[in-house]
Amino acid sequence: MPRLWTRGRGSANSFVGFPNNTVTIDPVGQALLSLIPKATPGLTNNGFPAVVQTVSLPETWREELVRIDHNLTDNYRLTFRYIHDSWQTQTENALWGNGSSFEDINTEFVGPGTSFVARLNANISPTLLNEFVASYTADHIFLTALHNPPLPANFPMGVLFNNGQGGKLPAISLGNNVAYGGGFSADTGYFPWNNANPVYTYRDNLTKIVGTHTMQLGVYTAFAQKNEQNSPYIQGILTFDSSNTTIPSSGNSFADLLVGKVAQFSQVNLQAKYYNRYRIVEPYFQDDWRMTKNFTLNLGLRLSLYGTYRERYRHAFNFEPSAFTPGASPAINDGTVPPFQEGAFIAGPGNPFNGILQCGGTGGASLIPSLVTGSFPGATVGSSPETGCLKGHLFNPAPRLGFAWDPKGNGKMAVRGGYGIFFEHTNGNEANTESLEGSAPYSLNASQFNMPSYGSIGGGGLLFPLSVNSIPNKAIWPYVQQWHLDAQKELPSHFVATVSYVGSKGTHLAQQRNLNQLFPVTSGNPFTPGQPITSADCNSLSANGALANGTPVTGQVATNLGIACGNDPNPSRPNVGFGNITRLEDQANSIYDAMQATVRRTLGDLTMSLAYTYSHSIDNSSDRYDGAFVNSYNLHTNRASSDFDLRHNLAVSYVYALPIYKGSGLMHNVLGGWQVSGITVAQTGTHFSVTNGTDFGDAAGVANGVGTGSRPDLVGNPHASVQSNISGVRGPLLYNPAAFAIPTGLTFGDVGRNTLTNPGRINFDFGLFKRFSFTETRALDFRWENFNLFNHTQYNGVNGGMDCAGPSGTAGDPSCISSSGFLHASGAHLARRMQFGLRFQF
Repeated sequence: MPRLWTRGRGSANSFVGFPNNTVTIDPVGQALLSLIPKATPGLTNNGFPAVVQTVSLPETWREELVRIDHNLTDNYRLTFRYIHDSWQTQTENALWGNGSSFEDINTEFVGPGTSFVARLNANISPTLLNEFVASYTADHIFLTALHNPPLPANFPMGVLFNNGQGGKLPAISLGNNVAYGGGFSADTGYFPWNNANPVYTYRDNLTKIVGTHTMQLGVYTAFAQKNEQNSPYIQGILTFDSSNTTIPSSGNSFADLLVGKVAQFSQVNLQAKYYNRYRIVEPYFQDDWRMTKNFTLNLGLRLSLYGTYRERYRHAFNFEPSAFTPGASPAINDGTVPPFQEGAFIAGPGNPFNGILQCGGTGGASLIPSLVTGSFPGATVGSSPETGCLKGHLFNPAPRLGFAWDPKGNGKMAVRGGYGIFFEHTNGNEANTESLEGSAPYSLNASQFNMPSYGSIGGGGLLFPLSVNSIPNKAIWPYVQQWHLDAQKELPSHFVATVSYVGSKGTHLAQQRNLNQLFPVTSGNPFTPGQPITSADCNSLSANGALANGTPVTGQVATNLGIACGNDPNPSRPNVGFGNITRLEDQANSIYDAMQATVRRTLGDLTMSLAYTYSHSIDNSSDRYDGAFVNSYNLHTNRASSDFDLRHNLAVSYVYALPIYKGSGLMHNVLGGWQVSGITVAQTGTHFSVTNGTDFGDAAGVANGVGTGSRPDLVGNPHASVQSNISGVRGPLLYNPAAFAIPTGLTFGDVGRNTLTNPGRINFDFGLFKRFSFTETRALDFRWENFNLFNHTQYNGVNGGMDCAGPSGTAGDPSCISSSGFLHASGAHLARRMQFGLRFQF
């Protein structure tokens, strides 16, 4: 046993050893040691015992495919297809979990997929055709822990919920330690866990030719499910903190684990499985009318009849702002009321679920754990008459219009155009009940703090203001308008060129914001332009109610400044009683415009394609998880180039049969028949945002835990010349850090979203192919392929977080330049890869 030390009472930096340098290990601590791998005999690292981590883990994949085609009659054909694939792998530690420093508890990941498709084609008459398709697809994920130590019988540790702990030991997290690199963790996972998304679809399409009209009439239906467990730690998570002075800690978090000085224990009451459902019915009609021999008009209409998501067993709970009653939540402890835990609810009057509705259920207290109702007798939830908490929006018409015109009627030129509206039903991570999985009170996480022993855990945990997801009470379906106009022309030497204008506009796209962010200071800001918040301001605010320069602060200014300095924001939020409220809404918009040009050749020894796109995509949220906004109440300021915007993109591909030793015979077989191929890509980089990652990242003091705290102020030219290579800092410096300064206090900074661009890329892939034929039935294929042929370093990201500002106030201060990775390249595409292949055909 290595010597362990405990903190002395006389000084924060003095420690005394345990009696006889021996720790009396608690039985729970002894059991938890099984989560830490034993040292590999004879292996050391810097003189300390070490362990060999996982080097490689098995991975298998297989696929079975069955296809049956049967001509029932000359006019009726039945096709059946079945595909099954199975991917099975293992990961080094608990996947998607609490994090682990070790690789002794692995995850087995099994992901089978199944697809059935049955198709019946009927040629009813020469001008009447019908196609009916029925399909079933399903993807599954099964996660299982490997080598997870079981929970010992009669495990002498208290719990908050008597749920059996899933037969697993608690996960552990050791922090703020002077040893072990600051701490370590071991994760026992939330497994077993599974997910399945079976989808049943049916489509019938009737085609009728009447004169110059080719008409299609049909309907598409889908019945979709998402059956998924939440990912709770029903066994709990133990946290040990060597800086804790309340227990007090021994001064060594590993010693705390051994003897049972627990800084925090959190536990979820149950692992729930959610059964989400939705239905789609889309009738459609299309008429392709050949008005003249060289002009065709396309007209169509699709009715997207969308049903809302719903959870089959009414286990989805949603925060609805209109159901929230101000003043009806429990009081929040400021640290002066027993048990003196700042930020926790004070047991007694008030409803900790104020504003929470049960989707399609009766509400009440029947699903609230007794641990909560015992401390908060008024705990209850409301009810929503809508099964998915969303009032449906069924009728969504989507017209389409297009044309094709051959100006000269000789088949050598075509002009095409079109416009259409396309609705999307959204996926499970957006504003629907699938985003409410794991929501309180059905699934609840409680915590207890500062236990002097494992046996003192239990007897009631503390409940904190909830951080929840929230969806609207009315469905708004995203849709995109798309249009294009292009001209295509056949050129000499079998080349075909196309020039197009392509555009689209997205409306009601998915976005997130914080419904419980504090309001920013809009008037009376005591900070002058260029004056940042400092530690002296925070100290003076606490002591004197003023800035360090003596300027008094009161009201909202004092509140926001206190939060920027680290005060608990929850007592000051708009919806007191909740933390962050992640509001998922279909309110974002986008616009895309592009000029596209292509040249293709598909005849003879040379097959090639050249494609160039000049485009610009603008939006105020690039996806549902986009957290680049700084102010939830003014998302318009987030409008900028999209995260994925590529202004210039050129791609050239070719396959060329070398014109040497053609014909037959030995020389042809050995030296002829070679093919070279390649893909060359040249493109500009995507965009990224510069953010404020210094000590006062929440410079506005609004506690926006869903988005970005703040951005810097722009005080110079980011593109000014800088020294590229900085000794001791990895990656070249690509922009000028001196252009950015800490933002003015109580502001978000004035740098916009996505103002800088990641490095562009020029890449060459090249291949060489040759077939050696021995007989008509036997041949040997040789293939040599190179990716990044010239082994160019191609950077693919930039560190956009400003983490330093020296005495000059900017990130360009010499004290920052020598150590900070701000605006340095953060990664690169793969180096050259070369592979050879031989295939014998017989």
